[in-house]
Amino acid sequence: MKTIKTFVLTAISLASFSGLALAEAELDGYCPVCYVAAGKAVEGVEEFKSDYKGKSYLFVKQGAKDAFDADPEKFLPAYDGLCAYGMSKGKKFESDPTLFSVIDGVIYLNFNEKVKAEFDKDPKSFIAKADANWAEMSAKADKK
Repeated sequence: MKTIKTFVLTAISLASFSGLALAEAELDGYCPVCYVAAGKAVEGVEEFKSDYKGKSYLFVKQGAKDAFDADPEKFLPAYDGLCAYGMSKGKKFESDPTLFSVIDGVIYLNFNEKVKAEFDKDPKSFIAKADANWAEMSAKADKK
């Protein structure tokens, strides 16, 4: 079993740096408000759920749900939840919702601990590159 897990983790890691695009990730049930308000990745509960732009979000309590419902864009991760470091390289990589940074009130998710450590060395530089790549990718998607 350990060999299979190691193989899968290695394959995912190799894919992330080889340019293969992985499936877009969502927050996997983590409360988007907690990233910004508490600086923690906290799992929400089904009782406090909101839908926004075709995605469902879970919250830890009614107050968090109310804050999100009042201004959802404030609590959405950058790049539709894709890996911020990957986006800085012009790639769409899956992210781990427990590996995040909040910079100037914006949530940036990353793929794994190694990638997050690299991102955290110079987040402003990576964000500038990621923003430019995201704008270009979004413009291309809008034309289709």
